[in-house]
Amino acid sequence: MKVLIVGFDPGTRAGIAIIDTFGRIVFLSSKSNVGLSYFSKIISSHGKALVIATDRNPSPKSVEKLSKSIGAKLFVPEESLSVREKEELVKRFDIKIKNDHERDALSAAVKAYKSYANLLRKVYLSISSLGLNERYNEIVENLIMGKADNIDEAINLALSNKKEISKIKPTLKVDVKPKEIDKSRLEKDIEILKRFNQNLIKENAQLVEMLNKSKKSDDNSIRIQLEKLRKFVNDLIKYRRMEIKGYVPVIEIEKPDLNLLDKLNENMDLYERVILVKTPSNLQTLNEYGIKAALVFSNVDRSKLDFPVIVVKESDIKEKDGIKYIDKDCFEQKIKDARKEGLKEWVKEYKKRRI
Repeated sequence: MKVLIVGFDPGTRAGIAIIDTFGRIVFLSSKSNVGLSYFSKIISSHGKALVIATDRNPSPKSVEKLSKSIGAKLFVPEESLSVREKEELVKRFDIKIKNDHERDALSAAVKAYKSYANLLRKVYLSISSLGLNERYNEIVENLIMGKADNIDEAINLALSNKKEISKIKPTLKVDVKPKEIDKSRLEKDIEILKRFNQNLIKENAQLVEMLNKSKKSDDNSIRIQLEKLRKFVNDLIKYRRMEIKGYVPVIEIEKPDLNLLDKLNENMDLYERVILVKTPSNLQTLNEYGIKAALVFSNVDRSKLDFPVIVVKESDIKEKDGIKYIDKDCFEQKIKDARKEGLKEWVKEYKKRRI
């Protein structure tokens, strides 16, 4: 079932806008003197709404009621949208908007979509590389509805629900122990890695074919592309294997740079990654990439950051097969400390604003 984002503008004449998770309009209309059940039926006829959005803050009670009745997440903007912002949000659509109610509903849906756009793009890129496009809707639902904390968990949950991972049945009856639970998780991770490898093999074969068909023997562009792909594949496999073994691999950068981060994000997907920053200036640049944490060698200002910052020593960072990593126990303890420190910073800033 298609998953959807819905904008709703209540009133005597109410507007409703339904868009998919690629930002495309599915349905747009307005209707006078009808109840919420009418709009619930319209939504269910097009798919499953994950988000019900409003253009107002605080949210109208009827929008909250609609979101609860269909089990969707409520999206409320930080502040009510101005007429100018609404016009900006809807102007890209080549569709006739009949009245302000439809415009308000559509702008609410687009505003909600934009807040999830980065995550949705990363989900699509991740599952495409794994050959799991048919699980897209379920994986997105797992993330938006809070059933999973990250993309890996959302994928594992989707596969587990569909019973796609074969479980090893013991020949003797034994009590379920933590090791067996870990083993089941390991099997899921290995299955994901197999799928990923299969897709990379296909891409590799395509590049080899392109290389063989190249007319210019002195043209190395395809060969370079192939080598980059091989390195990219090898690094991702190493990262995945280290994660399966219980390590926390880190991506090392000199300092945050938008061009570098965009390239890394395109190739490695920085969402939920741990980044080691050697020169921690402009750390807020990392906010938009959804990283799990940043590792630094000295204290920094945390007040403008959306992620935990962990101060580490050089001895905490280890290396294996060309990949830097930190021990999981060490990382988990330090991230707890970092979150406490981040909370202190926030309280300090809050008190300053109050004064």
